[in-house]
Amino acid sequence: MDSAVTPLRNDRAAMAARERFGLPGVVAAIFALSWIGTIPQLLASWHGPASLSTPIGLLQLFILAPGLVALGAAWLNGGRPAYLHLLGRLLRWRAAPFLYAAVLLGPPTLMLVSILLSNALGCTALRLPAANAALAAFLPNFLVYLSLNTEELAWRGYVLPRMQQRWSPLLAAFVLGVIWTVFHAPYFFMKGGHPGGYTPLLFVASLLPMSILLTRTFNAAAGSVLLPHLLHQSVNGWAEALPYLPRFAGSSAPVVISVAIAFALAVFAIVAWPSMWIRR
Repeated sequence: MDSAVTPLRNDRAAMAARERFGLPGVVAAIFALSWIGTIPQLLASWHGPASLSTPIGLLQLFILAPGLVALGAAWLNGGRPAYLHLLGRLLRWRAAPFLYAAVLLGPPTLMLVSILLSNALGCTALRLPAANAALAAFLPNFLVYLSLNTEELAWRGYVLPRMQQRWSPLLAAFVLGVIWTVFHAPYFFMKGGHPGGYTPLLFVASLLPMSILLTRTFNAAAGSVLLPHLLHQSVNGWAEALPYLPRFAGSSAPVVISVAIAFALAVFAIVAWPSMWIRR
């Protein structure tokens, strides 16, 4: 029997009671409050940081909304036990060593391979930073994202288990990938477009395989939020430390190559572990 099955069944039992704050309402609240949190960035991109008043600047605190909404919904629907259960997912650290290696080393490996292939194909002529310089750039960004980005507590911790009650993990991963993409829509209204330099199509293409791989990680780690959180923030941290994003590389080629590899990895994850993708 799959080692992840029993904990996930227990998690479903914890959600079995009728919920007063339904999933559509939770997702809508996450969107509304999180989008409020992007207002300072949007305004600053068009009018400069000096144009922001203190009250407007404080709206950035709403970037914490995904996790806070998820915790609030857990409390409203299940009281203190459900609230603690969701928080406990964030501390669920027991997982196979290969999963930790994948979530922490996979993102920089994928980005480095994509940069080198882009150079080899003549699309770019990027110089890689020294290992110590890259690590010095990665660690502060990683720690900031690890502390302030609460998306995984919401998407994989709260939303995904409820989707998997209704659908197969594969369908849930796809639907959540679409929702997750739309969630980031405000960044494309910044002056100059997405701060990473993504086009909308490229961004969609990058998040869909990522959603599948995060779902695979979540289920393989018996419903741990910690492992998907580490993977997500490892991607964010290394993307800021290496000449990978279009705004740093001056080209979309490295991201396009990484998206192609990510799709191949997602297909491999589905084919290699088919039992992970059926509804339990």
